[in-house]
Amino acid sequence: MEVLSSRSPKKKNKSIRTKKIRLSLILILVVFQCFYISSPFANENNQLSESSHDAVLDSILNPFQSTCYDWRGKIIPCDFKGPYAELLLGKSIPNPRFTDNKDGTVIDNLTKLVWLKNANCFGMQDWQGAVLAAKNLKEGDCGPNLDLVLSDGSSAGDWRLPTMIELCTLIDFSERDPALPNGHRFSDVQSGYYWSATTINYFEMARIVYIKSGSTCYENVKNRAGYILPVRSLKE
Repeated sequence: MEVLSSRSPKKKNKSIRTKKIRLSLILILVVFQCFYISSPFANENNQLSESSHDAVLDSILNPFQSTCYDWRGKIIPCDFKGPYAELLLGKSIPNPRFTDNKDGTVIDNLTKLVWLKNANCFGMQDWQGAVLAAKNLKEGDCGPNLDLVLSDGSSAGDWRLPTMIELCTLIDFSERDPALPNGHRFSDVQSGYYWSATTINYFEMARIVYIKSGSTCYENVKNRAGYILPVRSLKE
């Protein structure tokens, strides 16, 4: 009986160590998946949407081969340089692409999404703080600069944190610092990463976009180091 009781804790400890090692390896793979992103998407209710079934380790760039994939496994050009929305949507970019509405907002004439002009209205936030900040955004916020203060008549609840795909439609791989289309109209764009609303819940991580370079990755939702670029649908 003593022999059996002494072996049981050892087996239990070994099992726990094995689980920890497996989890650590998975997390390492997740962090390794910093990539240039692409994905097909559909327009539903004036909002760009994405599948909730994306695998955790989906990748846009395979670092060990010369073939590049979007996060659903479709082969795409590795050397693509240009407005990424052009590749995603398969149609030409309007001129002008963006319009400054002179009310603290910028409209994307391609996707018909309305973005907050001030790309640094809230400073750095963790993911939950970013969600709440976007949700509570309303007319009169983002002062005191009169050119940036929101005066579009919006109320709390009109704005939201953009999905990963919505953020990626802004990326232009021919540009750097920031990797946004020429004439983008945004103000005070930061070199750090911007939160998306797309999460990997069982790892407490969310997808992010470095607008400075156009690269993307994952970040822990509790890390208070992400910026916010709220979006809303165009009012009819």
